Amino acid sequence: MYEFEKYEYEFSKIYKRMLRLELLIKHKIINLSTKVYQNEVMDKYSKFFNNSYIYSKYCSDTKKENYFLAIRDSKSIDNVVKFERIINMLMLRHTLHFIFTEEAFRISEIQNEFYAIKIEKFKELRNNRENLIALRNHIAHFNFKAYNSKKKEYLNSLIMFELSLGCSLGKYGRIPNDLGNKPNMTKIIETIFELSPELFKKDIAHTEFPYNKDRMIVDMYEDIAVLNGWEYCELKSQWDVIRTKYDFNKKKAEREDRTDLETEYIQLPFFDSL
Repeated sequence: MYEFEKYEYEFSKIYKRMLRLELLIKHKIINLSTKVYQNEVMDKYSKFFNNSYIYSKYCSDTKKENYFLAIRDSKSIDNVVKFERIINMLMLRHTLHFIFTEEAFRISEIQNEFYAIKIEKFKELRNNRENLIALRNHIAHFNFKAYNSKKKEYLNSLIMFELSLGCSLGKYGRIPNDLGNKPNMTKIIETIFELSPELFKKDIAHTEFPYNKDRMIVDMYEDIAVLNGWEYCELKSQWDVIRTKYDFNKKKAEREDRTDLETEYIQLPFFDSL
């Protein structure tokens, strides 16, 4: 097996999460900043837009054109449009620099809506940005060795940002990395139930979630398993995960005399309601 084949699924899954997080950060920056500052938004963040260290990174290959400055200095583009275009073109490193250093972004009117939860340890979140940037680079350049060297730290940083920005699709209220080394599947399913019990209920439709409930449970199983010592190549199949979910529901329903849980898996709805 080639090294690429070994990591193909793992890297594609993490890249999707990274992309989703990055797009959400930029979306929130643009929407909240333009809502608060409107057409003065470029002036409010002038320190960032005049930072030569940042804008020098956006030159063309021939160095004859700087895409950043072409937008910033244009006389024909509205300030709100300028802001949107520049934020959307930023590299992750500069996007994170913006949210952690720009004073005009740190006002409560923006911060209270930017973060999905109350940030108790802001310094810890800020310090984890380097791990997030490194993870993004390792994934983009297929640097398997560097990724493996700090894999657990990288994935902890990723889920910390997802949780803080509300990018974990509402699945996590905490980082579930405290289950011990390589917990069994039942333990992981129990943890998923504690974090998101609505995924197990039969009267809540798939359409109430970003995507199919069973797919979400499989994704959560994989995320939690890897955070607690398992390798992606060691994980059980999606069918094993869903069967365990139904077995868990059945036992819980019998033990607690509940009727609100999905207990029948004659036909698994794994590919329904995508």
